Amino acid sequence: MKQKNLCTGVVCLLTSIFTARICAFDAEDSLKVYESQDTIVVVADRFALPLKNMTYTHQIIPQQMIRTYSEHSALQLVDMVFPSAYTLDKKVIGYGVGSEGAGSISIRGQGGRPNTGLLVLINGHPDFMGLFGHPLPDVYGIDDIQQIEILAGPTSTVFGSQAMAGVINIKTRADYSKWLRFSLEGGSYNTYNVGLNVNRQLKKGGLFISTRRNQTAGHFAQTGFESLHVQAGLEYNFNEIWHVSMHGRYVPYEFDDPSRGDSDPANLGTYAKIKRGTGELILENKTSYLSGSTQVYGNWGHHRFSDGFDGRDYTYGLSSYQQWKSSDVFSLAVGSDLIHYGGKAKNDLVPPGIVNNQKQSLNSAGIYALGFYNGLAKLNLKFGLRYQHNSLPLQNVSPVFGVTYSIRPQLKIYANYQNGFRYPTLNELYLFPPANAELKNENINSIEGGIWYYWSRKNSLRLTYYYNDVDNIIQLIANTNPPPPMRYANSGSAKQHGVETQLTLQMLNDIGLQVTYSYLDPDQITAFNPKHQFKYIVMYNLGLFHVSMYGKYIEKIYAANEYQKPLSDYHVLNMMLSMKFVKGDIYIKLQNVLDRLYYVYYVSPDFPYPAPRFHVLVGVKFGL
Repeated sequence: MKQKNLCTGVVCLLTSIFTARICAFDAEDSLKVYESQDTIVVVADRFALPLKNMTYTHQIIPQQMIRTYSEHSALQLVDMVFPSAYTLDKKVIGYGVGSEGAGSISIRGQGGRPNTGLLVLINGHPDFMGLFGHPLPDVYGIDDIQQIEILAGPTSTVFGSQAMAGVINIKTRADYSKWLRFSLEGGSYNTYNVGLNVNRQLKKGGLFISTRRNQTAGHFAQTGFESLHVQAGLEYNFNEIWHVSMHGRYVPYEFDDPSRGDSDPANLGTYAKIKRGTGELILENKTSYLSGSTQVYGNWGHHRFSDGFDGRDYTYGLSSYQQWKSSDVFSLAVGSDLIHYGGKAKNDLVPPGIVNNQKQSLNSAGIYALGFYNGLAKLNLKFGLRYQHNSLPLQNVSPVFGVTYSIRPQLKIYANYQNGFRYPTLNELYLFPPANAELKNENINSIEGGIWYYWSRKNSLRLTYYYNDVDNIIQLIANTNPPPPMRYANSGSAKQHGVETQLTLQMLNDIGLQVTYSYLDPDQITAFNPKHQFKYIVMYNLGLFHVSMYGKYIEKIYAANEYQKPLSDYHVLNMMLSMKFVKGDIYIKLQNVLDRLYYVYYVSPDFPYPAPRFHVLVGVKFGL
């Protein structure tokens, strides 16, 4: 309680100070009113609309913030800045995969573990592991990322299966402002991070290549992680209308985990060795009345674990959309997508039949339309529909409807109805004894309403209420006709609701503040869905120097559903100090400054997994 009161008191004091700064600033030079219709937002590389037409919660994390605060994955920033986002983070760097892996992200009480209820996109197309259906946060890295977009709440109308919690879109693009970038970081627990990026701008395009190496021994035995990221891209502008780009990445990584104990029958020496690759070809077009893109993409992986599990998976897809602006008051986006995914697994160290070693695959195809109408005074409408077919066979119709009302140019209220669904994964259908080939898709219906006030491009206040009605949840239950003793079934439902608030302030270009709070009633889906989350970021620039303080307070969190395996409340505070020099920055990051001992997971009923305590990272970045 003292810790919570201290945290709240500090932030209230800072808010008072910064509010006073704003008042003083207003007295000297009144702020220019920011008209929302000034900004056009391209949402997850699928459609564009004025900010005033945004009927749901959408947040952009800019490139500079990713470069400043990320150590190993750009997805770290989602947990840091979005009110209801929670990421299971167990290591100094790295997440890992498998039954003991971390990196799962929940938003508004949805996401699951493995993280099959949240859809991660790369440049607008889905990226997930073909057999288990979860994203791969260790693959995305921190290089050549232009921005991250967060769309909260079900978004299956546009993005299809798995978008129950929402969508995180990682937008990559070369930065030609510097032809060479280099970074080196090292610190506690034998941790280091070194990266090199080379860009070359050509007459009608450009190319880039980047590589990064991460490694840590871990904060206690068997928590090490190491990875190599290699990625490259080529961009070319045919003319003012047509643009083509190609991107690819290869990421081998390996990690350990204390759940392995002392056994290593596969003689790997680590808990797992993973190899992942992705590739994409994107053709974009843009005119005054028609814009869109067509993408061909794929990802491939090989996962080997110390218990003998050996799996290979793949995903291939085609996605295309066009948005037609018929007039100043109406536009229509129409798109379609086709995806083929699958894989094969084996385990030579277990009896036959424990792992289904047959190759499995599924196909899914969908088509959608999304309309935007702003012909009514102060009122803007959004409406859409998707039809999706899966080869199981299953099919879905997913609608969406939203409305915004502009009370003033910089003040709006919005409301939205959204639908989402998730098809069962190949793991749940076929892979292990609990599998059930008769599974149906999960469903979610959600409503949200909120108010958003913004008085400049960097100053805003947002308050949102949401309600989720979830059914057909796929979960392990006791088998009424064993063996096996447990089986996957569509047996769960939940009714969740919550509140998100976010205040963002920027004063005199030298002080910035973001404060967020979220409340969630998760119903029975309590695993890694905190009831209360309070987050803050304070930034101060003084000439060549920059100081940041950022942290979060978490209350009422569990490591399992049905309020099982409670974890302690905690407050973690981090700081960063940096100094600019001619071509770059020197910095120091102080992680868990208060040296809090808190637990984020259970390795076994008697072994809670402690998060890293106080540790230090020192680094340098420069560019030419």
